[in-house]
Amino acid sequence: MTSRPLAAACLLACVPVLALAQEAPVTPKEIEDTWVGRTLVGTTGAGAPATLKLLPGGAAAVSAGSTNDIGTWRLSDSGYCTTWRTIRAGQERCFTARRAGTKIAVHNPDGSLSGTFTEIK
Repeated sequence: MTSRPLAAACLLACVPVLALAQEAPVTPKEIEDTWVGRTLVGTTGAGAPATLKLLPGGAAAVSAGSTNDIGTWRLSDSGYCTTWRTIRAGQERCFTARRAGTKIAVHNPDGSLSGTFTEIK
């Protein structure tokens, strides 16, 4: 009977490891090849509906909850950076992205979740 508690403990301890093992970084090259010219659809870190469009040539558009903005984007060494007209008072912020299955989690520089995209159309 001691094998059941041990198995349950292993299951609980191993699930996060397995989930992390399946995550993969989205490289700047992948961003360029699969995001540019398309619309990413998902939610903000707070759960509001969000879309992001990175256009060829560096223009960008975002809708996050009730906020809509336009600006610019560029690739960085580990992801991408955006500068919006009104969001963050026009200051640039760079992001990294990680894929887990069909979801793409976008992270702020401090590692917190900025948003999750579930569809690229």
